[in-house]
Amino acid sequence: MFGLALVSGRIVALIVVAVAVVIWLLVQVRKKIPFGFADDFGTSYVLKTKDSRKAYETYRELKEKHSREGMVVSRVFPDRLSRRYGLKGTAFLWLSYEKTENSIDPSDLEKLEFLIHDFISSHKGAVVLLDGVEYLILQNSFESALKFLQSLNDRIILNMAALIIPLDPASVEKKELSLLERELDIYQVDYRLMRFFE
Repeated sequence: MFGLALVSGRIVALIVVAVAVVIWLLVQVRKKIPFGFADDFGTSYVLKTKDSRKAYETYRELKEKHSREGMVVSRVFPDRLSRRYGLKGTAFLWLSYEKTENSIDPSDLEKLEFLIHDFISSHKGAVVLLDGVEYLILQNSFESALKFLQSLNDRIILNMAALIIPLDPASVEKKELSLLERELDIYQVDYRLMRFFE
């Protein structure tokens, strides 16, 4: 009888520990997904991920939830993005050397900053998705891209806008990632955990 009570007590203790671990994991996952719990405007978010789908979903959800205007700057052709993610009412800038109505020379960071600033200053609280920071770094330099992001972040703050930047951490050096982390809010996106808790 005493042995059975001892085993039962251990089982209860294991269950309590297991529940505590699950609760802790849920809290950690929530911390890693920015817009699941906070809608801070005047903030620039970097989502560390190899797959930019979560950034586009976050952009669309934030834009629709708050009825805000939005802009997407990307290496992907605008028509393809619009179809793939259902981005209605979105202004697009295509990072390309090709000359089209919506294209922007990726080496002209000054013009890119001007166009984004013009958009967010005329649409208070706008949501901007910048997908292609790795490409901007390749076409310019990390230092130039960092200065661009620092200046853009200041403009995002002053205009109470939101900037979402998907970034593959493997595409930049550790030191460069540390510099980005000092300037912007960084979140790790783990699709395996996200799918488990959705």
